[in-house]
Amino acid sequence: MNRYAELLEEVRGILGRENRAEDKMQGVASLLHDNVEGFDCVAFFLLEPDHRRQLLLGPQAGEGIDPGSLVVGQGICGQVAEHGISIVVDDVTEELNYVTGHPNTRSEMVLPIYRSGQVEAELDINSFRLARFGSDDRMFLEEVCLLLTDQV
Repeated sequence: MNRYAELLEEVRGILGRENRAEDKMQGVASLLHDNVEGFDCVAFFLLEPDHRRQLLLGPQAGEGIDPGSLVVGQGICGQVAEHGISIVVDDVTEELNYVTGHPNTRSEMVLPIYRSGQVEAELDINSFRLARFGSDDRMFLEEVCLLLTDQV
């Protein structure tokens, strides 16, 4: 069993507990940060329930990120919320619509999480290395987000 398969089993364990959604997200964020080299900032963003054009920073692990106020369409996180697709950025300095969350971030991957068929949250992984994310990382994180479907 490869390392990502083992981590998926641990994610399933976290999600199978009778905890609040926030506790589950915190557990997943900590698991990813603590067990995958180069996942320097792991955070969840959630759509504001009363203002669906606003993204709120949720549970996070690792180096803290603070992008300030984000709206749908703004930055990588806002684009994922708007279009419902995963985005990988190999070099954030080359991205025109990038909003800095942590000054040391060099590459980023953001993935949508759905509830009832709509984007409700997203998983944001920042790395301090250029081009940190490959296809194995993306497939693993997409599976994590599928497991989080209807849980946040």
